[in-house]
Amino acid sequence: MAGLAQWKMFEHRYEFEPGDVLEASRFVEKKGYWEGYKGDELAGYVILSKEWTGKLIGYSGKHMETLIGMDADGVITGIKILFHSEPIVLIGLKEQNYLDFLQQYPGKNIRQELTIGKGISLDAVTGATVTAVVHNAIIFRSARKVASETGMIEYAKGSKQSISKKFTALTWKELLDSGGVKNIRVTSEELGIEGEDNYLDLYFGVVTVPSIGRNVIGDKYYKETIDKLQKGESAIFVVSKGEGSFKGSGFARGGIFERFSIEQQDRGYAFKDSDYSYLTEIRAEDAPSIKEGGVFIVRGDDFEAASPFKFTIVLPYRVGGKKEFKSFSVDYKIPDRFLE
Repeated sequence: MAGLAQWKMFEHRYEFEPGDVLEASRFVEKKGYWEGYKGDELAGYVILSKEWTGKLIGYSGKHMETLIGMDADGVITGIKILFHSEPIVLIGLKEQNYLDFLQQYPGKNIRQELTIGKGISLDAVTGATVTAVVHNAIIFRSARKVASETGMIEYAKGSKQSISKKFTALTWKELLDSGGVKNIRVTSEELGIEGEDNYLDLYFGVVTVPSIGRNVIGDKYYKETIDKLQKGESAIFVVSKGEGSFKGSGFARGGIFERFSIEQQDRGYAFKDSDYSYLTEIRAEDAPSIKEGGVFIVRGDDFEAASPFKFTIVLPYRVGGKKEFKSFSVDYKIPDRFLE
């Protein structure tokens, strides 16, 4: 009970009104959001994040409930935290640091690609990477879901293709040439630091495609992975070498892999330690040795493995003693040769 009481010390809850984040003369309540009007003209929307991204949780294991204002053009008009229990005080931060971090969002358009290190700064909450990465995802994914719901943004229909069950033995080079395995290579020069030429050399792909998964992780590990999947779930592999790390340390402390995620249309997927299995080598012929590796289950039944998605990694690094962050993204689609 003492531990529970101590954790409750970190809890903050705030009262709110829809007008706190959007200027409007009246509000019409919908399911999970409000429409705001100035006279008869639609001014925008006010969104309750827990209705749209409630499964996204921070370091504390709880959702950071957020009120999001967005105008009719997709520009964020205001952000207000409603509840969080992130233990930021343990790393010397004040509640005001957290509030300052959130004040950089008004004026940003949800159609932009905005990630930590690319349009979103961590300066106010340096050291609270898990909190910042998850909260960034909560804000943009909630807003984009409402934008899709209201017709502001239209996404392509789901793929009519499905993954082929056929297997073809492929070398590592053939997997890369086919597009079944994608690469993100980050040099020390790109980050403006000294060190190895390839700071991070990362590869990823969809494990549940037999001609990709079986070649990369081997038949035994592939079968074990497939047997663990629930209905509608999929899995990806991520491996890397170099000085940088895609795993980070958040998963060891709070169970969250804060450095990478995938996005598909208005949906986003982050990974926890319960989604992860250790991978020590690539089994395909002529594959390089790796420093880190893992197989990650994509939870939920709304991920469409046969449709395109985006993989993003956020890398921390130090320049002149100051911690900086930079994000890198690449689009992925299972090649048609592996679909039917």
